[in-house]
Amino acid sequence: MKNLNATRPAARRSTLSISSTVTTILLAAAGSAPAADQPTGTAAAPADQPLQEVVVTGIRKGIEDAVAAKKASADMIEEVSSEDIGKLPDASIAESIARLPGIAAQRTNGRAQIFAIRGLGPDFTVTTLNGREQASVNDNRTVEFDQYPAELVSAVRVFKTPDAGMAYQGIAGTADIETVRPIAYGRRAVAFGYQRDQDSQQVNVPGYERGGNRVNLMYIDQFRDNTLGVAFGAAYNKTPYQAQTEEPWGYATTNNGAQGLPVGDEVLGGDKDGIKSAYYERTGFMGVAEFKPVDSVHMVFDGYHSDFKELQAIRRMEYGTIWSGATLSQIGSVDASNRVTAGTFTNIPYLVAENYNNDRRAHLNSLGYNLEFDPSDNWALDSDLSYSWVRRTDLRLESTAGLGRNDSTQPAFLPPPETVNFTTNSTGVTNLVTQHSYSDYNTTFLTDPGNWGGGPTRSGFLGHPTVYDDIKAMKLAAIRKLSASGLHDVTVGVNYAQRTKWKYQWQSILYLPGGVSHAVVPAAYRQGIINTSFFGNPGGMINYDAYGLYNSGFWTTIDSRVDPNANPSDTTADYTNSWSVTEKLTTAYAKVDIDTHVSSFPLTGNFGVQTLTADQKANLFFSPGAASQGSYQDSGRKYTDVLPSLNLALGLPDDSKLRFAAAKTQARPRMDDLAGGGGFSTISDNASPLTGPDGQPVYWQQNSGGNPKLRPWMANAFDLALEKYFSTRGYVSGALYYKSLTSYIYPRFILVDFTGFPLPPSVAGGPTYTKADANRIGFGKIASNGSGGTIRGAELSVSLPAEVLTPVLQGFGLLASASWNRSEIHPDGLSVPVPGLSPKVINSTLYYERGGFSVRVSDRFRGAFVGEVPAYDATLTVNNVKSENLVDAQVGYTFTEGRFNGLSVNLSGSNLTNERFALYGVTAPPFDVIKYERYGALYSGAARYKF
Repeated sequence: MKNLNATRPAARRSTLSISSTVTTILLAAAGSAPAADQPTGTAAAPADQPLQEVVVTGIRKGIEDAVAAKKASADMIEEVSSEDIGKLPDASIAESIARLPGIAAQRTNGRAQIFAIRGLGPDFTVTTLNGREQASVNDNRTVEFDQYPAELVSAVRVFKTPDAGMAYQGIAGTADIETVRPIAYGRRAVAFGYQRDQDSQQVNVPGYERGGNRVNLMYIDQFRDNTLGVAFGAAYNKTPYQAQTEEPWGYATTNNGAQGLPVGDEVLGGDKDGIKSAYYERTGFMGVAEFKPVDSVHMVFDGYHSDFKELQAIRRMEYGTIWSGATLSQIGSVDASNRVTAGTFTNIPYLVAENYNNDRRAHLNSLGYNLEFDPSDNWALDSDLSYSWVRRTDLRLESTAGLGRNDSTQPAFLPPPETVNFTTNSTGVTNLVTQHSYSDYNTTFLTDPGNWGGGPTRSGFLGHPTVYDDIKAMKLAAIRKLSASGLHDVTVGVNYAQRTKWKYQWQSILYLPGGVSHAVVPAAYRQGIINTSFFGNPGGMINYDAYGLYNSGFWTTIDSRVDPNANPSDTTADYTNSWSVTEKLTTAYAKVDIDTHVSSFPLTGNFGVQTLTADQKANLFFSPGAASQGSYQDSGRKYTDVLPSLNLALGLPDDSKLRFAAAKTQARPRMDDLAGGGGFSTISDNASPLTGPDGQPVYWQQNSGGNPKLRPWMANAFDLALEKYFSTRGYVSGALYYKSLTSYIYPRFILVDFTGFPLPPSVAGGPTYTKADANRIGFGKIASNGSGGTIRGAELSVSLPAEVLTPVLQGFGLLASASWNRSEIHPDGLSVPVPGLSPKVINSTLYYERGGFSVRVSDRFRGAFVGEVPAYDATLTVNNVKSENLVDAQVGYTFTEGRFNGLSVNLSGSNLTNERFALYGVTAPPFDVIKYERYGALYSGAARYKF
């Protein structure tokens, strides 16, 4: 296909689909057309002077490709490019992206998994694969990058500003994962890789491993005079990780001098400490077939498949202290915050020895077909079809054990009162030492020590949710070359995408066999004693194969929906956490590309507009109390938004550019805000109604749940940047940005239509609800659109080979960036933190590469922020994440001649300082830690061979 837009990135964003019938017609038409003339004004190389190709690989190649893409783009972008075929700078995509200016990663289980762009979290970002939005394995829209092996990716491009030709865009930006295009690659290549990973922490749970393996293969080739290209890649890894975790319940504040404390002192209400051994295993495949039979026809079919499994084994001890009725018998010390930091708890009624396991499996698929056809020198037509779908299941099993059951109806099996000595350090981490032993299989029984409900035979809990997500999309576009002064071409197109996502929740109590209240662990499933000394308990605790017990049929399970002994909250949760959302998005757009001069300075860019029509529906459950009285309701909304955009890049002397961008942008609402079920209440005829905004009586109130009528987050965005380039070897840049959030989603009271909701059941002589039946408009404090605020910030970045300064430093280089972000979000006068916003983010990498030898050291600092963190049931919870500083290093050597030509070896280490991951409550003091984890460093040795 002829390039009608010289300012367009080389890897043009895919535009959409039609069918094989259209392909056949276009091929036939192209076959009858004369071959394009050879461009004039290009001198051919003399036959006696063969050209010598210089192929750059390694760190320098990745940097130069990224700088060239940034420099050429009409939009404001950042890019991570592969250093060689199948080799990004880091072992994961998210780790590489997190080093880009203005971007910060959030860790989950010790590895970078999601990220924020310019202070806005993943809810405000869209992720695409080769320009197509991807289905997500989590409960919302956020793409988890560990589903995509870095070995199968050629580049990741982050668009910080939108343009009208992009079908998918977010308020924060759009991250596009790109796979190789074999014809553009231009030569045959085969690469094999192997990597061995080793965790610095010892194995915490017997039966797991400390080391893991990664293997990958990539093949690229061209046929039929470079008109047919194919690429295939496969990557497998089984990567273990360990963790030491402390999860305090929180602090109880004394208000009456109880426990011998002055009023206002704080004491630990309870604690839960544990160790974890786990691994994630992933098999990924990538395939591309590219066909360009003539210059005017270009077809690409690409596919991606991933099978993902993550298995976690967590062994922990849970202590109920003050909030379980214990006595603080001794006070060792009280700090300046009036917090008791040492002492002794007596008469603790029970302690729970928990055997927690999570088996998470996901299957992700993505298919795309793109056709480009140029019917003439002035016209180009693009079409694209895509389908992305995901299925995820979790099997969460929590088996509980203890010395007895805190149940007065079973006096012979009450646990002996426990005594615990504790000390708490300045970070909020507490060490607790128990008096009794929990390492004896003859006295530590499978049971329900805390008597948490579900009948006398309970000894644990099982959760088994399923999530399904699919996106089907089609896009058609036409590009017309313009002869008007200053305008290069105009693009008009339409994109249609249909997304269906649903979640089915299934939960059950684990019931012991034979109606007994407790049982010993069968000998066949015992796995020794767990070392619990890291959180202060020297005696250890029993360890057993809970999954093996479950699979053997040892426990009886009953769906909480139909179990009469289930906790009512579990029964209701099965319904309210089961939902579905369907979205139909139609995006029509027009974009004009600019290529002109202002005085003697070149000006490129684009301007345009999108109209996005959304037709959304949700099916969600509402209950007036008991789940048996609830029902599923269908609701939705249809609306259209208009989104204009402008991008300008003015070339200045000395290889510099001044950029400006302005746009109206949006981000789709979260799935759980659209569809999470909830409760409601109805006011009877004899009770006093609420009062509506116009003084009318209101008889209905929604207490929680989703809002299918939500509209997106909206923002007006402005960006300014000044860039100085050193050819394509490096650059220095400064940028400012400002976003005015005109619509922000947060919980607030709104009017809700309760048409179709059931009335409370009629009871003889009981209350009546005639007025409620006749007046179906009520209140609900639910997620809704309201006024927003502003987000603003500044970025400084540098990508500089030191040889630009002096030849003495040839081979040395620096990549560094710093970002400062601020927000003022005050919906309804309330101050609301923006998820993902860190006031300061600093990334730096110092590298040396010469003569085949390379070394780099990287540091990544992220200030404290509000994060959306997966809870035990995979739902996202909002917590403060403490600031963190991560240090990585890598050293390697590549053979460029001789018998080992094509072989490269390297050693690397990540999280070298064993940085902790710490959460605390959004409104709580910093010492009130919710979770504190350390994962240890990860060391790797890798070998790679390319020919």
